[in-house]
Amino acid sequence: MNNTTPFIVTHPGELIRDEMRERGLTQKQLAVLSGLTPTAVSELVRARRNVTEEIALSLEKALGIPKVMWMNLQAQYDHDTAEQATRCENVVVTIPVSDRNLLRDLSRKFGWGCMM
Repeated sequence: MNNTTPFIVTHPGELIRDEMRERGLTQKQLAVLSGLTPTAVSELVRARRNVTEEIALSLEKALGIPKVMWMNLQAQYDHDTAEQATRCENVVVTIPVSDRNLLRDLSRKFGWGCMM
């Protein structure tokens, strides 16, 4: 069994955004086709809303991509997110950086604990 967790976890919303780009659809157009609200579509593509069964059915209706695929993508995202959280709990990395301001900015941006 493969126990690898991706370094960057991909939310199903990224795939929705890619599919929209390939089909030349706007968020508003996808909302109309799927019956979802424009707010729901926006939250999906920004990874701020998860794919539920209802949303998966709406995406199947609009894009012709089976509901089970959307549900599997969401389940994989949930699994990878949980695995990544446990994997990264006690990781200590030493980065030699001579510019303290750069290191401080990086630690703020990525939520790193920083000892200088």
